[in-house]
Amino acid sequence: MPVVTLSSDSHPLGREIAVRAATALGYDCVDREILKAVAERHDVPETDLHKALDESPSPFGISSKNHARYLAYIEEAALAVLLKDNVVCRGLAAHLYVRGISHVLKIRILADPQKLAGEISSGRTLSFEKASALLKRREGFRRRWSLAAYRVDETDPSVYDMVISLARIDPDEAVKTIVETTGYRKFKPMTYSLKCLKDKALAGRVRVALMDRFPDVTVQADGSSVVVQTKALEREKQKRTEVIKKLAGEFPEVAAVEVQILPDIFRKAAESFR
Repeated sequence: MPVVTLSSDSHPLGREIAVRAATALGYDCVDREILKAVAERHDVPETDLHKALDESPSPFGISSKNHARYLAYIEEAALAVLLKDNVVCRGLAAHLYVRGISHVLKIRILADPQKLAGEISSGRTLSFEKASALLKRREGFRRRWSLAAYRVDETDPSVYDMVISLARIDPDEAVKTIVETTGYRKFKPMTYSLKCLKDKALAGRVRVALMDRFPDVTVQADGSSVVVQTKALEREKQKRTEVIKKLAGEFPEVAAVEVQILPDIFRKAAESFR
């Protein structure tokens, strides 16, 4: 059976559909409740992990460095959960970093915009028109957030295997459709797709191990081999390569480490003006 990632433009609605689909499938439903364990493991405030998923870096909020670090922690934890199979995952942005894995069914749930705007304006000073405008701004923010964090526009339908609008489809039918789709042959776990997910999970673990020393690091894994890319000045290359190989090599699954050092042109330019 495939694993399922579910995202929505409405947190309560997305949670409801995810829980109901998981129950119908006999799956576990994994949501932001895992952030408490992530916070404890990495000794960071749980509230900051939530902010990383909901906010962009800013001078008055989370710094760019911490924003990337917190998302890496969350990604590592979410991928470990997806490896266990029989899971519906929601609220952890997993749909943005499991693209290309064929046995992950990626679902987008869209609330009825009229109903959602009405709920927002109800009992508040906002008019229906202002509530509708607020929803448009929120959609634009999520698009910018996802592009900045993962270079993926989460409002783009092509990101998903299925987009279900609840404007004319009720939640019962949405859940039924999701359950039926998990039975499609094309979403069946295959040797290659399982390997791709394992590679992503290993790359995420190695990246987290390196980020405190090298915040800009990117990691790719292929079986027991990993490729690590970072930036450095010429005089730092040898030492940085040695440190990265040592840290990445501590993982028992890693047999070979390739380090690619790119020139840090901004630091080089800054030093030239000193």
